[in-house]
Amino acid sequence: MRLNRYTYDVNIEALPYTLILILAEMSIGSLWLTLASDLRGGVTRGFVLMMALCAATIAGLAWWTAAGLTVGADVDGYAISARWFDPARSALLAVTGAGVIYALAVFMGWDPLGKLAGLVGAIAGGLAIAFLAAMLAPPAWGYPAVLLGLTAGTLAMGGVSVSMVWGHWYLTEGALPSWPLRDLAMVLLAGLVFQAVVVAVNLVVPVAQTPSPGTDVHVALAANPALYLRIGVGIIFPLILAALALATTRSRSMQSATGLLYICMGAVFSGEVLAKGLMFMTGRPV
Repeated sequence: MRLNRYTYDVNIEALPYTLILILAEMSIGSLWLTLASDLRGGVTRGFVLMMALCAATIAGLAWWTAAGLTVGADVDGYAISARWFDPARSALLAVTGAGVIYALAVFMGWDPLGKLAGLVGAIAGGLAIAFLAAMLAPPAWGYPAVLLGLTAGTLAMGGVSVSMVWGHWYLTEGALPSWPLRDLAMVLLAGLVFQAVVVAVNLVVPVAQTPSPGTDVHVALAANPALYLRIGVGIIFPLILAALALATTRSRSMQSATGLLYICMGAVFSGEVLAKGLMFMTGRPV
């Protein structure tokens, strides 16, 4: 398999965009899973309130970071479609507002309004992911490559964040049902499997355009340790941890499951940072 070439150097110009993508994935994924947990039941009002506020805060940080950027035709050699940036930024603002309303409605006991606000925020989050994918699609083999990559990252980040927090909530609240953590661990495991498939496809299919960063130090992608850290630390290791967490929830060893999910969150986060760096250097949403 012949892969394009890229540099070891950190792409400084891509760092703000990497931050926006990471924050967007975490906030939108957390909102998706919080709303799903709220609709399914079994989680507490306080948990939903806190997660809605967290999702709104992180989305607000993503919007604030995006508001300070002026985009051009490329990011240090990575071609972008800048016309999608403003819609993505607006969608992130909508996620922020919807998350705040969701949290306020939960606090006031206005459950129908809260769920409606959560649904609006979840839809706005999906649009934000779609717009960001359109913006970043030109170098990849196609729009689905980036859309699937960002969606998989959103599910992984949301799944690990919400399940880890609920695990801690379970340990501090006392007599709560165990099945919400089991279900969240299953969602996390499914999201990581989906991400592994997406990464495999995006590594095999040739890119449409190889980014050309402003540096002359190059190395083949297959020789870069960052790729193997992304796969090993960001996918395989979290898969093992999520499977172990699921097994421990079934035996009601909630403290062990929460500890595993805590480590898993660090691994998933690290993997996403590596993935975004590699994408801006190679055009491959891994």
